[in-house]
Amino acid sequence: MKSSNTALTAFIFTLLFLSLPAQSESATPQQQLAGLVREPLRLQVTLSNGQQAILDAFVTRPAGKTALPVALITQGSSGNAKFDRDVMNPNYLSSTALAFAQHGYAAVAVMREGYGDSSGAAEYSGGSCAQPHHALAGKRDTMDVLAALAAVRKQPWASADTAILAGMSAGGFAVLAAGAVNPPGVKAVINFAGGRGAIDGKRLCDEAGLLAAFSAFGNAAKVPSLWLYAANDNDFSPAMAQAFYTAYTAHHAPARFSALPAFGKNGHVVMDTAPSAFWWPPVGAFLKENGLPYREQIALPDSPLTAPVELNNAGGKKAFAAYQGARRYEKAFAIGEDGSWGAAYWARTADAAAAKALSNCNHHQAGQTGCRIYALGDEPVSSGG
Repeated sequence: MKSSNTALTAFIFTLLFLSLPAQSESATPQQQLAGLVREPLRLQVTLSNGQQAILDAFVTRPAGKTALPVALITQGSSGNAKFDRDVMNPNYLSSTALAFAQHGYAAVAVMREGYGDSSGAAEYSGGSCAQPHHALAGKRDTMDVLAALAAVRKQPWASADTAILAGMSAGGFAVLAAGAVNPPGVKAVINFAGGRGAIDGKRLCDEAGLLAAFSAFGNAAKVPSLWLYAANDNDFSPAMAQAFYTAYTAHHAPARFSALPAFGKNGHVVMDTAPSAFWWPPVGAFLKENGLPYREQIALPDSPLTAPVELNNAGGKKAFAAYQGARRYEKAFAIGEDGSWGAAYWARTADAAAAKALSNCNHHQAGQTGCRIYALGDEPVSSGG
């Protein structure tokens, strides 16, 4: 999800939002995994400027009420304001959150203001490519991230004094901004493909201003950070990534750059799309060096699913194999009698995943019987279900 500077109409903070509780249950059960708890959150927060806000969030954590170190994870921007508001949800970070939870963290995916069901306007609201307001965006991001962390720390399962911040793309920029104020108890920052103002992978909106923002963060930062960029990032080229890092470390900020190999067609989406085995080795080593949990504590079994017999082409079989290995919840797979198929990932609820998978399958259905849900999450669905 690339960073965006498209103007976003300010979202009205209604009384209905203000009346939401700090935590709410989804009407549809979420995919649950042995040893873990996955549940939605609504964080009612007070920002550092005194404003009230609601932040859309989701926690994945080891079962039990033990106070766990917090991994606060935040998202990038799609470049499409409608998508950011209407489609984006915390489950876009589900695979990342799951990886941290398996290693002993209460992993909380948080949508900053203007994304998903969070209130307010996105950090790029009011900006343009000519004037992207990078420094101002960093200040707005910092308010959101630190307010979310303060709210999470009130939960019985969250440590009050040990946390890490992680984010991708515009979210990577956000956690670097927040880490630069050296929040108490924040032990590390992990930046996945962080930046703002990508145009075409070759140019940046106000490059000088962006580098100045990175330099200012690094000048203040005392919290160690890890920077991860893939070789085939289509938004921030290796040269751009090195320029960001050089600006940040010009004042000797504690940071490490880790160049990841190419991933898929666009390595920019490593954090939310790649299997965690692709990126965990440098992350685990970094956490270990900083005295933080890094060993896997909860192993998850392989998917029990077998390929549906109706799949009769290489494309469908490849898609199902990808579905079996994906930890991108909520997810569903639909199948038609003629071999048509449809998959859905990152839905807010299981029902939403099923509806999307059916829609995708029926779009390609050549027969008259329509499609059915074959798998919901990692579980098979009976033919009558």
